[in-house]
Amino acid sequence: IVSDITTSLAEQARLHSLTETPDHQGFFGYNQNYNAYVEIISYTKLVTDAKKRNAAFFSKLGLPDRPTAT
Repeated sequence: IVSDITTSLAEQARLHSLTETPDHQGFFGYNQNYNAYVEIISYTKLVTDAKKRNAAFFSKLGLPDRPTAT
């Protein structure tokens, strides 16, 4: 789930026994009733993590980590 982490959402996540991420930008856990892994993160975290992951990949390929303007 990609969502703003509001106070209300954080309370619901804790109520449903989800664990807060170490960086305090989301929650995760396993729901046995639905046999499902659940993760809640903010859009900002999604983009930040993707940029970090892709920067390392692009570096390995010898490419710039950002597209150049044409």
